[in-house]
Amino acid sequence: MKRRPARPPRRLPAGLDRSTVLNWTERIGSVTHLLASLEYLTRGRDRQRGGPNNWAVNRRTFRTHAPRATRVLDLFADQRVVTALHAGRAVAAAALWLPLTNRQRVVANAVLTGSQGALHAQHLYGSDGADQVSFLVQALTTVARAGRNRPAVVDAALWFLSLQSVLSYTVSGWAKLPSETWRSGRALPGIVRTITYGDKQAWELMRRFPRLTKLTAHGVLAMECAFPLVYAAKGRPAPYLLAAAGAFHLANSRVMGLGRFFWAFTSTYPAVVYTTRPRERTGVRDGIRRDDTLPALAAAAGAALFAAGQAARIRRRRIIERGRGDEQTFVTTAGNTLSYRYAGSGPIPSDGPVLLLENGLASTAEHWERIAAPLGEQFTTVTYQRAGYGASRYHRAGEYRFDTMVDDLTELARHVAGDRPLVLAGHSLGGYLSLLAAERLAGQVRGVALVDSSHPAELRRSPRQAEGSRALTETLTLMPGSIRAGLGSLLPRPAWADRMPEPVRDLALAQYRDPALWSAARREWKVVRERFDAETGLPRIDVPLVVITAGQTARTDAVQAELHDEFAAAAPRAQRHTIDDADHDEILTDAASAAEVVDILTAFVADVTDDAPHHGDPAGNAGTVRTGGAR
Repeated sequence: MKRRPARPPRRLPAGLDRSTVLNWTERIGSVTHLLASLEYLTRGRDRQRGGPNNWAVNRRTFRTHAPRATRVLDLFADQRVVTALHAGRAVAAAALWLPLTNRQRVVANAVLTGSQGALHAQHLYGSDGADQVSFLVQALTTVARAGRNRPAVVDAALWFLSLQSVLSYTVSGWAKLPSETWRSGRALPGIVRTITYGDKQAWELMRRFPRLTKLTAHGVLAMECAFPLVYAAKGRPAPYLLAAAGAFHLANSRVMGLGRFFWAFTSTYPAVVYTTRPRERTGVRDGIRRDDTLPALAAAAGAALFAAGQAARIRRRRIIERGRGDEQTFVTTAGNTLSYRYAGSGPIPSDGPVLLLENGLASTAEHWERIAAPLGEQFTTVTYQRAGYGASRYHRAGEYRFDTMVDDLTELARHVAGDRPLVLAGHSLGGYLSLLAAERLAGQVRGVALVDSSHPAELRRSPRQAEGSRALTETLTLMPGSIRAGLGSLLPRPAWADRMPEPVRDLALAQYRDPALWSAARREWKVVRERFDAETGLPRIDVPLVVITAGQTARTDAVQAELHDEFAAAAPRAQRHTIDDADHDEILTDAASAAEVVDILTAFVADVTDDAPHHGDPAGNAGTVRTGGAR
């Protein structure tokens, strides 16, 4: 049998060796700098008085945080200096297309990199992702050019650009994926009908062909989410994904006016092609194959960070399970195990009213600490974690139902109160849950306190709440998996954590960075949103109410304040209070705001349990009280 001659090994074309790849990277990237500088030179009014980048205004930001650096930046704020720098940038960018020596290319790249850094403060408004990518490209090509005699340095720079490019597309895609607006295809026509990025012709086409528009949106998502596949199958998918991405940027240049994005991102494509090809097919001209140390180090660092993230997650879980040491548990009919505790430092009273505090969505019992602790010195006060939060356990049995939250609250209330009078207090979503539980506990509940409570009509009547609902849905889609992957430590420390009493801060922060909290919140939010979207009225309210509104809630969302008034109007007797200057979180965690809430709840519990004369309008009408002042 005649054997075919062995096929010679495929080699990287001469036009794609490291030197040529570096040439095309810096040249394509330089177009972004050239266009940016020409734009700035022709739009000097932006830096004049009244313009968005007037230095007299922008410098206030730097003067507050970096007064010494501001004096240096003042040197670059002179109009003559700005003009000279932009002119120099335009010359350097154009020069990179000429047959310069390596040393001259180092200088040209360094000029572009340094001048962009010096001018950044002058152009705070108008900078975008294209500026960031172009800065990175030119900075790395400067390093690569300076280390040209060391191929490992050049390869490290090209690998960095390639990995950054792939990361940018991938993160963009996976960030869009949870958005129902993107998945439904409404995102693209929504963008092109705006003033900033609008195009009437494109919008008309998208309106006429909705199926094609939806297919295009799905194509963008697929391209971005699948971008890591450029490294698969010896780089064979890379040309197709890069062509799709380039076409996407080209279309954006025409439709949205984002011309600089095309040049900035495509300048990373030569590095992507170079690094996705098999290593044995590199080193054509100098005989030195590609150095893959950087991706190996990146993979090792990623593995180490993942392991550290998992260790931190386990450590936080131990903190949560340990709790405060005095928690008790109760198993509901649904099989959920609820962790609860009695607030206060003294013995638990055996008689008198029981005050049960209900939490909001994605918050825990520790948020009540500034209120629960002082109330616990006067009444039997109970805080607890809903199923899935903190040390509480959610028993998976079929599809999660909204009524599960109300059932669990009702059963726990009966358990801790026995036959004693009961007062329910809820913050945010907890307020609405408390009203529903009060319906089921008719005769035992003497009153309900609503602390900046959610209203079942808020998503339909308040544009602000509707917009927040969409953002919350996207956040809750991403958070559980991200934190489970070990990224909980990257969550910034929330402002409310430092407002909490010192003894509960670490526990509250551990709960906030625990995937169980976000999984529970996502599970709850799904059924809450469905109910709020379909809800037509309030639950039956047969008990006195005290309705407390955060001042910032009332000022920023007049509809929400009206909804709180509706709560009060629906009750047989009600009081209305506003805590000035407090926002939705501060009403619980700010010391001064919480103290005002304590005073209100103390009087309310005493009032409705007949331990003190009634407060408010004896005729049964809602009274309005404004408490607090400027702090």
